[in-house]
Amino acid sequence: MTYTFSPHVAIQVRDFDKALEFYQNVLGMEIVEQREDETSLRCGPITFHVENSPAGHTFFEFVVEDAEEARRELERAGCKTAPTHLERSYMVADPFGFQFHIWEQSDQ
Repeated sequence: MTYTFSPHVAIQVRDFDKALEFYQNVLGMEIVEQREDETSLRCGPITFHVENSPAGHTFFEFVVEDAEEARRELERAGCKTAPTHLERSYMVADPFGFQFHIWEQSDQ
């Protein structure tokens, strides 16, 4: 299985409005998409998805050829996985306490 780093990072923040102000006005990130509880900001080639969430996690993601095969492989390696609201997409908790997202890009 090949895991290709996707230029997306999700940042879950407790104070959504202040975080957006900071990322835009201090770090100079540009809004590329905005929804009620999530805003996507671009900084160079990386897109940061700022999510309104008390969890406070940060995670990156990988694109895989086959999400089901990757899920099985990661679980055999000691990871815990959970499906997301997207098709062919899983959140992964690795054995060392870090979370990341895997998703299968459709050919459509």
